[in-house]
Amino acid sequence: MLPRNLLIRQPFLQGAKNAINGFFVRRRLTVKRPIPVLAWVLMAGSACPQIPDDLAALYRYDPATPLNIEQKELASRKGYRLYSISYALPKGGHMPGLLVTPTEPGRKPAIVWMHSGGAIRFLGNAVLMARAGAVSLLVGEAEGLSGGTAEQARDQLIADVIGLRRAADLLGAQRDVDPSRLSLVGHSSGAMMGAVAASVDDRFRSAVFEVGLLGMSIHIATSPGSWAEGVRKELGDQLPRFLTVISVVDAKNYIGHGPAIPKLFQSALQDPGVPSKDAEDFFKAATPPKELKWYDSGHDIDDIAALVDRARFLAKTLHLGNIERQLQMKNGR
Repeated sequence: MLPRNLLIRQPFLQGAKNAINGFFVRRRLTVKRPIPVLAWVLMAGSACPQIPDDLAALYRYDPATPLNIEQKELASRKGYRLYSISYALPKGGHMPGLLVTPTEPGRKPAIVWMHSGGAIRFLGNAVLMARAGAVSLLVGEAEGLSGGTAEQARDQLIADVIGLRRAADLLGAQRDVDPSRLSLVGHSSGAMMGAVAASVDDRFRSAVFEVGLLGMSIHIATSPGSWAEGVRKELGDQLPRFLTVISVVDAKNYIGHGPAIPKLFQSALQDPGVPSKDAEDFFKAATPPKELKWYDSGHDIDDIAALVDRARFLAKTLHLGNIERQLQMKNGR
């Protein structure tokens, strides 16, 4: 579930990208078909405990650090413009991605998207939302980091979370963006990192988590799949320490302490990488208000109902009134 291509080789780990990249692509798990769930959970009456300061401190940075934005227009089409974009991270490396902006004037809401398969995987969603009036910044994972230790694997994950926070910095500085209307959408590893970002940063006013679970260390430690078994075998007696080191970035440490913002969880009934219990545990751990929906799909949810549900959720929480017209046009009506 973290991006594209997890390969554990000698020596120990060849950098955080090789250590944690795309682990859902290589796993084979047995998935029980869950009973579909659709439930808004009312907001709790008491405040949630605060995230421990030693964990929250992992994602702090100086917001005055220059973003060093590099941006290039790629296309201008009916209703939107598309740009390639890259911005610097405070502790090294950079975040590449895509920026999609509506052509209509005025201050607009904005959405940060993170997909484990790369920024372009959410492009169709972003174009739909642009035509409904929202700016989108789509990212994949932090780049320019290297190393082969458990600590460097952990730091890659932390950089991804900070990259999402810096996306909020970047959008909030745009004259045509209303920073009080900011949402976050994450797929797979992006859902896990997004859950952390939305928990430690209260600028995100709603969030969508697609095919996520409670943490990388949990997956590696408990999965019966061949991928996780291979990781456990290769790490051998180094496994406990590796899991301990990366576990500080597990979403389970944060999502139960996050702001009471609306959250939509989207899970797949035939997901070979996220068993139903993992998806349900992820949902149950989150602060309300929240909703869980299931789709007849694999890990890369291709059920059109998921796109529609997500678009309507974002339009509602961002106060966009144009989404139904856009959906009808997509449907040829």
